[in-house]
Amino acid sequence: MHQRSVFELQGASDPQTPQDRASLWSSKLRTQPTPRCPAGGACSWAWLLLLLGGSLLVPGAWSFLSDEQEELLVELHNYFRGQVSPSASAMMPLKWDASLKVIAEGYAAKCIWNHNPDLEDTGENLFAGTGPLDLRAAVEKWFMEHLDYDFYNNSCDEDKMCGHYTQMVWADTHRMGCAFHLCNNMEGLDWERASFLVCNYYPAGNYEEVRPYVEGDWCSGCPVNLQKCENNLCVPDLEEDEPEDDDTNNGTSFPPTLSPGVTLSETEELAEEHPTSSSTPASTTELLPTRGPEDGDTPPPGTSSETNLPPGVSSSRPSRQEEKEEQSKKVREESIIRKEEVWEKTKPVMTSSAASMSTSILTGLLTGLLTLRL
Repeated sequence: MHQRSVFELQGASDPQTPQDRASLWSSKLRTQPTPRCPAGGACSWAWLLLLLGGSLLVPGAWSFLSDEQEELLVELHNYFRGQVSPSASAMMPLKWDASLKVIAEGYAAKCIWNHNPDLEDTGENLFAGTGPLDLRAAVEKWFMEHLDYDFYNNSCDEDKMCGHYTQMVWADTHRMGCAFHLCNNMEGLDWERASFLVCNYYPAGNYEEVRPYVEGDWCSGCPVNLQKCENNLCVPDLEEDEPEDDDTNNGTSFPPTLSPGVTLSETEELAEEHPTSSSTPASTTELLPTRGPEDGDTPPPGTSSETNLPPGVSSSRPSRQEEKEEQSKKVREESIIRKEEVWEKTKPVMTSSAASMSTSILTGLLTGLLTLRL
């Protein structure tokens, strides 16, 4: 099995300019931005129907890409966008766009080895192979065209192609959508059962005499709303955008606050593993404990009413109920002790009184007997 990328096939169409020849199967060279549609979006629907018209007539016009493969394509693009040289001052991250995926699906199902002629302000990269589809290899081959691109001259080397690379790293592009189709026959190629990958980008790149990005220190020119630098890309500062919780627990439990990348199920597992953890500020990923009215006064936000202990170890500080039980037990013990002391003090008196009574009775009986004998 062998893989052939789009840049291995030259002469399949008539190039018009040196840069267009270099990006033969990438986004076409553009001389100026395409006029926009009115705000009402009337022409947008007409344009979309035009793009999808062919796909509605083509059986099996759907993508074979799984959700995981779609995520992989976005991750690969963003990774390589953060690896350009020289460095970019404001490189936007790409996000998946379902509408671009639909357009790619409709065109991939036609199995035509040429660019979609109906695209206007949407860029396009193509890849075809006769072996199993390798997304990593496809995206990497597009990126490796940077070896044939001169950033300062903004041109490709002679007889080389670099349009896939320039579209892939076009700084203002922020949306993408791809589709994959198995073609029994590919128009324009003498292949059977070809694997056809189509990726669309918005807004399009590869404008004439325009470099794909502005050179500068990484993220030094990011927009105001994208001030955080992550993997050399301009992203929103999620920490500032997250609202702070008003954590004044008046007998009310609050949902856990999750940090980026942490799911609710993972947080619940953490709570099960550490059931004795105390309350924490809302910016952490731990669960906030529920407090009822019987627990007494609520501590201020961010403070703890208990001590963090490992699982299976009880707290050395007794609760309010345990204190009451201890006091009751102590009172009972003191009462018993006092009763025993009173008993001990009264016991000799009672014994001596009983002895005196016995002596008096015995004396009386003896006196009576003597009187009778006399």
